[in-house]
Amino acid sequence: MAEISRRVGAAATAWGLHRPSYVHLRRLIVAHREREDAERVRREEILRILGDVYLDMYRGRLVNAYDVADRIREVRR
Repeated sequence: MAEISRRVGAAATAWGLHRPSYVHLRRLIVAHREREDAERVRREEILRILGDVYLDMYRGRLVNAYDVADRIREVRR
């Protein structure tokens, strides 16, 4: 985070803006990383659902598209 703070501060200075404080940048960086982590978890869960659908279809089982859509909708919440 310190390196990001230095780079953002240098860019702000180069653009003639005030340097943001480390505390404010840290809060923004942590929030951004939490959003990225949540998105990664959602993508992994959707891949698991699609893997289940693939296996069911491969085994000749009936796949209910509405159930799949409901499972994906639940992941997005």
